[in-house]
Formats: sequence, structure tokens, C-alpha cells
Amino acid sequence: MFVILSVVAAVNVGCGGGGGGGGGGAAMGMLPVASTSVPATAAAPAQDSGASSSTASPVDCSVTLYGDSILYGGTNITGAGPGRLQEPPAVGLVRIRPLVTVSDRTEPGDYATRRLPFFMNDRITSRFVVIEHGLNDAGNGFDYETPLRTMVQRVKALQKTAIVTGLSHVREGVDQRDAYDAIASRVAKEEGVAFANWGSVPFTRDSTDFADDVHPAQPYSTRLTEQLARTIDGLAPECR
Repeated sequence: MFVILSVVAAVNVGCGGGGGGGGGGAAMGMLPVASTSVPATAAAPAQDSGASSSTASPVDCSVTLYGDSILYGGTNITGAGPGRLQEPPAVGLVRIRPLVTVSDRTEPGDYATRRLPFFMNDRITSRFVVIEHGLNDAGNGFDYETPLRTMVQRVKALQKTAIVTGLSHVREGVDQRDAYDAIASRVAKEEGVAFANWGSVPFTRDSTDFADDVHPAQPYSTRLTEQLARTIDGLAPECR
């Protein structure tokens, strides 16, 4: 069974995560996907990654992140621990756009059908909601369109702004990557929400850009984060 980092980990973005940078280049491990038990992120609201709340931003640039180990910034495929980039996307987004605050609800090994029941009951207060799932879904042939569309529709019902990232590229090992990315693009278009088009972000198939066959190393992850920031810019120029 295909997986992207099956280690379940609660995330406090303010600490910037643990683990080293994006070296490696090891072959993709065949690990079980995350447990179907209640995700750690559903137990309590995630901590904001923004600066001190003593100075309130004049605009609402709050973002909640949902996704698997790609958006988490994971690198460790051994199962020995939640290896993480030095600057995971949640932290990088705040560096790139200081007005942004982030609630990080990403979880290694997550996939859309697993996240859906918890997502539907999560308390979401941010202006923007980013949904990144897809590679675990593609690697295992899981239903993707139905849970993705349902999550997007809930964001719209809450009168929040949904952003679907689409799927990042892989070095090898996910034959249905392009097909599932096309699903993400189509759902975003049909639902009238933003599509970050992560598939358009430049990358190279070497150890500079990949920690293994699937997970971005720091340079590629940073470019993906920059693409997300540009998508937010288009929706809210005041958050630049």
C-alpha cells in the first residue's frame, strides 16, 4: 500500500517542526497509511503560527491548512519519526507573507476520505482554508473527487474561501498523479474556488528537489509555498 509518511503527529507550527532538511534520495517506502482513528489534529484546535497577537493585523489574513505530509513538510519515510523540513510550508508561508497567520492541521499519511468526517465537524474560523490532499489518494486508488468536493462545499457553506492546491510532482511511484491532479483542478473550477496549481511549479527529479521519490526537499517545498502565497495574493492583495 502506498503512503506518504504514515507517522501520526500533532503539529505546533510555532515551533517550526522537528527533523532535518531535505537530503536523502532514498527509495519510497511501502508504509501503511495513517490510522482511521480520530486524527490528532481533530482533538483540539491547532496553534497559530503567526507573530504575537499583541499587535492585531488590520486585515484578516488567517489560513487553515489541511493536507498530508507534503503540506506538513515531511521527509522521513522510515517510520522512525516525523522527519520534517527546517522550514515547513506553514512556517514558510508566514515568512513570505508576515500578515498571514496559520492554523496547521496537516497530518502525515492523511488522505481525503479519512479526513472528511473530521473536517465536517472541525471548527474553522479562518478566512482561507487550504486543502492539499491527493497523493496518498492517488497512490492507493482511493475515492478522491467525492470527499474533496464535499470539503470544498463545506468551506463555501461556512462563507470561507477555499483553496485547492492540486498535487505536487513526484520523482516516481505514483502512476495516477496526473489523473488525480486533473480531478483537483476540475473540482476547484466547478465549485468556483481557487486552484493553486502546484503541478505548474518548476522542479527537477534529483536530490536537490526531492528528499525521496515523493517528498519535496526544501527548495521545491519552498517554491510550492511561494505558489500558495501568490494564490492568496490574487484573492486578497491586502495580505501581501
